[in-house]
Amino acid sequence: MTFTSLLYGKMMFIETALKNIALNTIMTEIDSSSVYDMYDKAISSYKNAPAGTREDIKKKYQNNKLNLQGSIQNAIAAAYRKENPKITHFYNNVNYNEVPIWAIFEILTMGDFGYLLSCLTIDMREKVSRSIGINLSSDTYRELLYKYVYALKDLRNAIAHNDVVYDTRFKKMDPSRPMKQCLILEMGMPYINFKTIGDYIILICYYLKLLKVSKTEIKSFIREFEKITREYEASVNPNVSAITICHRMDIDF
Repeated sequence: MTFTSLLYGKMMFIETALKNIALNTIMTEIDSSSVYDMYDKAISSYKNAPAGTREDIKKKYQNNKLNLQGSIQNAIAAAYRKENPKITHFYNNVNYNEVPIWAIFEILTMGDFGYLLSCLTIDMREKVSRSIGINLSSDTYRELLYKYVYALKDLRNAIAHNDVVYDTRFKKMDPSRPMKQCLILEMGMPYINFKTIGDYIILICYYLKLLKVSKTEIKSFIREFEKITREYEASVNPNVSAITICHRMDIDF
């Protein structure tokens, strides 16, 4: 098995599971499958900002909402052009006049999905986070939900494009203190800094744990990662592997 195939399968599983949990939570809370109801009830905006919110923050919420609506419409248009049956089914049928949320979630990229999560109201982010099981003790503003998705998205895109991943050059965001603290607490690690691929493996294991994957399967995933890593180390200069690889996989389950 290659490193790419090992990670890709786990990434796809996590992405699909998170989308399903978020979708079910949102639809249950708004009691609707209408994307317009989602915009009105679940997405932060000027009109539903908490009392006392500054004017500039209200405008930021509204701008984010409009950007989200635009990105979703672009995703729908792209899917329709590609004749994706998940979308054409609704537009090529005179009995339908709206694409439901569940169909939209199926065509969102991981980046778009992360942005949607970031636009949810803080109450909705908390509900989705709790549905997943994320430890919120260090997450005052309920941002782990989407920031972890952004971190995983960077890795997923690198894998999909067969880019170099061992030295984490794919990373596009600086991890926040809560992102590090949550993994330290939940996975029993001495420190986390997202500067090595090992920390991303730990993040994947954290989500596999949250998604009720068996300890046996998670440990098998870790062993395969370590095996592939040893093969990588044997194939490159020791000075290179010393920089790019970090052996800290003694995860506390």
